[in-house]
Amino acid sequence: MPKKYDYIIAGAGLSGLSLAYRMRKSASHQNASLLLLDKDTKERNDRTWCFWSKKEDLFDEINYKVWPKIQFADSEINQTYNIDPYKYKMIRGIDFYKHVLSFLNTCDKTDFVSSGIENIEETASEVIITTSNETYSAPWVFKSYYDNLDFSKSNFVWQHFKGWIIKSELPVFDKDKAIFMDFRVPQDDETRFFYVLPFNENEALVEIAVFSEAIPKPSFYDPFLKEYIKEKLEINTYEIVEEELGAIPMTDYNFNKIKSNKVIHIGTSGGQVKGSSGYAFYRIQEEMDRLMGYINQNKLADYKRPINRYHFYDRIFLNAILTGKTNGAKVFGKLFKKLSPQTIFKFLDEKGSFFNDLIVFTAPPTWPFTKAFFQELFKR
Repeated sequence: MPKKYDYIIAGAGLSGLSLAYRMRKSASHQNASLLLLDKDTKERNDRTWCFWSKKEDLFDEINYKVWPKIQFADSEINQTYNIDPYKYKMIRGIDFYKHVLSFLNTCDKTDFVSSGIENIEETASEVIITTSNETYSAPWVFKSYYDNLDFSKSNFVWQHFKGWIIKSELPVFDKDKAIFMDFRVPQDDETRFFYVLPFNENEALVEIAVFSEAIPKPSFYDPFLKEYIKEKLEINTYEIVEEELGAIPMTDYNFNKIKSNKVIHIGTSGGQVKGSSGYAFYRIQEEMDRLMGYINQNKLADYKRPINRYHFYDRIFLNAILTGKTNGAKVFGKLFKKLSPQTIFKFLDEKGSFFNDLIVFTAPPTWPFTKAFFQELFKR
């Protein structure tokens, strides 16, 4: 017989742990039994999350660094911006895992099992999960990873990246300024940019991100990192303290197509990665807050990922860069040349008015987006 729980979270990554944290903080769900399943034990620093915010956030106490200023650079401009009332925040993966898991370990009826999931079967009354060691069941399962999906009819690109945390002998970094995007790197018909996140005057994460259809070998990034550190940051002597390597799916796929009655898809599996930028942390936090509303009202059967006009905007952007009508360097270069970061953040947060959206869309050359608009309009 399967071991029974009230809720199971399949995948204890950002979205799964964020949801579990909220459920256990909620007075109405402290007595519900909860199981988290993940093959990884979450004991290493495997990623970094950055996001902008103009308010106090749930996980502010584990912010590793906060910057009041950002810098944008390309072949035409190199400018620093004060982003008040926003702050640019960074949370390390290991700090997030330790913070959430240490709290969950103090909660009753809460189990964490490190095991790979072999099968998820949905019946009329429950969901049965089979792992390599055990079988579990619950009326509701929250699933944060997706199996093989057919993206062939959607726009899809990988944002993949590699970064080095470097320590310089000399104080070379501005600890109050994050380099948000630096496109001064050969684009080679892709979208490539650097970002630099200083922890102090001597230490920073230097990372290159690339938008492309395929993910290259880890060694691909190294010559770019070495050249950027030497030529743009003008650092000749440094120590590589830590490496970061990863990939984020950017797509306009409609994740509401995944049909299930008792499996709620969250995080990457729920389409909560911003299709046109790859930003996920803040969007996932907002969506977990919204999902908690359905849980608290016992209306999980009504839950759906929201689809708004910004989903269509993502389709237009992805179409334009994937078909060679333009590229990310040109688009973001024009945006930062003509608009304030605050206006851009509002648009990327999907918080702007329609007038604000028009301002953003008309900042870059409009013809590539006009062509992409009509292609997407009549595609499906």
